[in-house]
Amino acid sequence: MSSQQQPSRDREWEHWPGRRDDDDGIRHRLRALFAHTASPEESAVEELIAARGRELELRTEQLAATVADLQKREERARELRSAVEDLLRRGSSELDDRHAELNALAVELSRREEALAVAAGELAERRRELGAVELRRAAIERREAAVADRELALERVASELQDRETHIGELQRARPAEDAGSGSDVEEATHLVWSAGDRYRMVERTGGAPAPGSVVDLESGRWRVLRVGASPLPADRRRCAFVEPLDDAE
Repeated sequence: MSSQQQPSRDREWEHWPGRRDDDDGIRHRLRALFAHTASPEESAVEELIAARGRELELRTEQLAATVADLQKREERARELRSAVEDLLRRGSSELDDRHAELNALAVELSRREEALAVAAGELAERRRELGAVELRRAAIERREAAVADRELALERVASELQDRETHIGELQRARPAEDAGSGSDVEEATHLVWSAGDRYRMVERTGGAPAPGSVVDLESGRWRVLRVGASPLPADRRRCAFVEPLDDAE
């Protein structure tokens, strides 16, 4: 380091704000030493000292302004730090509240999902029950249609039988009276059973004809007697029981 730079650094150190009083004392002592002289060198020294003093004062003012600005910035930084901490505390509290709300919503959502699953199961069960009811209704409608068709067929058969009975009655009235006694024995010994199932059948049975409403047992099953009339066979004086299936009747 050169000798010229060392005094300059020393003077700058001496010009530091903390050294202001010492600089003033030195400056006053120098002025006192050169007060009685008026040489140009002395005037230059005094001007240099004055210039350096003004420079020191300017730097001191700048440093004071810088220190004040730093203090303001530090105060602002403390305020901002406090505001940020307060904001973080409020944000943390709001986050906890939102987390609690989300937990409550999750519980409510789970409860609703469970209720929806139960309702879906009940709906599926109702649909199965409705399907079974529809099947039963369709079966009942088919059975009712079959019964209606059978009733129509029975009505046609009854009409035909009525016509035959009328015709047989006319024939019986035209026969001699002696035939009536022998026919009476045959009438009491056997009778006919007329059944209408998948096809019409006529069966001969021993004994008198059963009463209407009674049940007879045939090879094809059990039958209920609807009515008892004359035999549909020409010139046959036996009684005939017209029956229907017992299962359909019930």
